[in-house]
Amino acid sequence: MSLDSIWIFLVPIVVIAGVVRGYAGFGFAAVAVVCMNFLLDPQQSIPVIVGLDLLCSAPLLRQAVDQADMPTFKLLTLGSILGIPVGLALLLVVPSEMLKLGICVLILVFALLLAFDVRFRGTETARTKLGFGIFAGAGTSGSSVGGPIIVCYMLSSQLSSSAQRATMIMFFVVSEMIALVALFSGGLVDFEVVKMTLILLVPTLIGVRVGQALFNRKPPASLKQFALPLMFMIAVLGISATAGS
Repeated sequence: MSLDSIWIFLVPIVVIAGVVRGYAGFGFAAVAVVCMNFLLDPQQSIPVIVGLDLLCSAPLLRQAVDQADMPTFKLLTLGSILGIPVGLALLLVVPSEMLKLGICVLILVFALLLAFDVRFRGTETARTKLGFGIFAGAGTSGSSVGGPIIVCYMLSSQLSSSAQRATMIMFFVVSEMIALVALFSGGLVDFEVVKMTLILLVPTLIGVRVGQALFNRKPPASLKQFALPLMFMIAVLGISATAGS
């Protein structure tokens, strides 16, 4: 399928992913990467997704600064900086089909952990926060799945749902800025990637605005109720598509 013929599929993908991002504070990359991998190789889709996710965070950032838990944000961000080079190395050397499958399996693993109410001990320690940050940084730059990793940590923490959402928003702004620089350095951002990102930006921002309005009108008592069905759905669809290719 040529690039010119897939816009009709890409636009609704980013709108839906944007609504999820605006409402929950995460999920854009997880939704978009699995859906786009039906149409594009990860080496092309991931730079686009990281760029869109970063740009669509702007409307959410002002509210997030007031609500985020700053000590948690700082430790997760430091870990992400350490983990990004690991993910970039994977993106450059792992075959595309294997990377696609790994993305979906990783999302499914975290969804299962959350479904069985697995909570990590010592979630408030600096070591745990730093470790999850490293894992998320590698996931963001290597397969654009930093979101589910951070969600798994957040749902095990003692923070309120508003603080969880706000901290994730701030974390992804910083980690994706760093990941985008790494992708540029690795030669994975070319003219086609920039063109695709700019074309998809407006529908992405529309979706984010709708999601944020829904959150402000009726915030969830727990992000877990919203996150689990989404994570299971995208993981199963992605694994099925990759196994059948």
